[in-house]
Amino acid sequence: MPYCPRCRETFSGDLSSCPRCDYEFEGSEATPDGSEDGSPWVLIARINDATSANFAKETLQSYDIPAVLFSESGFFGQAGLNLPQAYGKQTGQFQVHVPRTYKEEAEDILTMILGDKWEKPE
Repeated sequence: MPYCPRCRETFSGDLSSCPRCDYEFEGSEATPDGSEDGSPWVLIARINDATSANFAKETLQSYDIPAVLFSESGFFGQAGLNLPQAYGKQTGQFQVHVPRTYKEEAEDILTMILGDKWEKPE
């Protein structure tokens, strides 16, 4: 399980870099894909409930698409308690990140399995 010393998070799966800050894990041969921000990972969706977010992640992984979830409610969101944001527009409580090269395929899969239960980031 890769651990990111910058974000202080442990991720499951076979990742070569942190999906949040792009820190390359030890032994990684990954290089940025030349995008403007240099990030090989992109935020593709916001989903409001933990069940749908976990279903989306598992489905993407069943299609061999690496996917990582981040809760915008911190620990409580991971525990399934969606707390409202105290600021800004209400958005999805869970972020879905995939490698940039899988973006379009992952969005098509999310539309297929979740319909309108997810939103694209602005």
